[in-house]
Amino acid sequence: MRWTIQRKFIVGYFILFTLAAFIVDRVMKDSLEANSTVMITNEVTKLQHTTREHIKQFALIHPPEQDLFKEYGGVIAQELSKLHGQNVALYDRDGLFLYEAIAIDERILVENQTFQNNLNANSNEELKAAFSNKAAFTRVDVPGGNLVYFAYPVYLHDQLYGVFRFTGDYTNLFAANKTILHSFRVLIICLFVGVFLLSSLLTSRMIKPLRRLTAATKKVAAGDYSVEVQVETRDELEELATSFNEMQQHIKRQIETIEQEKEKVVQAEKSRTSFFNNVTHELKTPLATISGYAQIIGEEDFDDPVFLRKATEKIRLESDRLNRMVIELIELSKRDAVPFLKKQETVHMLPFIESISEDMTLKAHKRQMTIDVQGEDFIVCGNRDELRRVFLNVLDNAMKYGVTGTRIAVSIMAGMVTVTNVCDPVPRQIALHAFEPFIHTKGEGNSGLGLYICKQIIEQHNGTIAFEDENGQVTLSIFLPRLGSGRQMLGS
Repeated sequence: MRWTIQRKFIVGYFILFTLAAFIVDRVMKDSLEANSTVMITNEVTKLQHTTREHIKQFALIHPPEQDLFKEYGGVIAQELSKLHGQNVALYDRDGLFLYEAIAIDERILVENQTFQNNLNANSNEELKAAFSNKAAFTRVDVPGGNLVYFAYPVYLHDQLYGVFRFTGDYTNLFAANKTILHSFRVLIICLFVGVFLLSSLLTSRMIKPLRRLTAATKKVAAGDYSVEVQVETRDELEELATSFNEMQQHIKRQIETIEQEKEKVVQAEKSRTSFFNNVTHELKTPLATISGYAQIIGEEDFDDPVFLRKATEKIRLESDRLNRMVIELIELSKRDAVPFLKKQETVHMLPFIESISEDMTLKAHKRQMTIDVQGEDFIVCGNRDELRRVFLNVLDNAMKYGVTGTRIAVSIMAGMVTVTNVCDPVPRQIALHAFEPFIHTKGEGNSGLGLYICKQIIEQHNGTIAFEDENGQVTLSIFLPRLGSGRQMLGS
């Protein structure tokens, strides 16, 4: 047999409620018994007081010659029996039975009346206690009722006169207790049935959404992420269903992300292969030039001083270019192998770029160009040397590819730095892939890795860099998160 949640809940509830009902019933029964004992104690205490006062009054009205109980015991017992509706037995101080008055109007007392005997070892406990100078009572259940025997010693003027033993009918008191207990048990049963039905309904309402969730989970496990569970219970089950829907949507997005990352890995591998091929090609070009000129000037019959100077200058330029390319390739390999953990500091961008522009002024004047820096200052957290390298490279490219005699405009505002210059039309292939290595190698000594390295540095600062060419004007836009924006940590 399969132990479902509903079955476990019902069985557990049944066991728990049964145990609780038994305990409560026991407590209720004991409480009623204790209450009855208190009531009987109060009544017999009152009975003891009133009967003692009655005897005192009787003794004043009828002074005995020698022994009050022996002379007037029958009269006293009859009066007390009529007054309290109980059987009254009288014993002298030596334990001898003197007289008993029967309450003939009390059916239970008459039917269960027993003959009194002198005090002996078989006497009831309350009678023995009375002759030990203690007031005591005992309860006796008889057919059709409940009797209480109460006995206490009678003292007048500190002299023991004898013992009174009362037999009272307390059937109504204990019957009321039974009625209360019976009603309470009926209430417990009705409550049990009501709560059982209610709990069955609630568990059924809980199980149905769980079954739907189970079915949906199986579908998700099978790869179906379009399933959605609708639960409107306005409780934890609805929250669970909502969380499940969010989870399966999250899984779906994660799978899509994994697929995208897979495509990125494939693309990265293609880029790495392309990069390797480009490096091979770019290294072979200056080497071929150097080798060609070296072979020509190394021939035995070579005697051309003009060509020699030209060849020597070309070999020097290509060697410098090859040297710079090798250095930048080594720098790239370090960036791929070692995490970016250089020193970080706060950088005020306006004075920082103004300083770089001043350093580039002399080179700009050689090309009859000017650098105009305008905007508002903002602060970033980054590596000053790396950022300097970026803007030096950007300004150098603007001068190298810009039109002679034009202005280079640098704008600084709200986390964005833009560098704009006039240049010849940029081929579409270069504009679309401006930040890829070796995409353009115009100019002597150019390694083709400058913007590629700049892009890496900016991304390590959690920023972005973009290239735009429109109507003969090139704009390079660099965004860097400002200090306090939540993204200023390098490499995060």
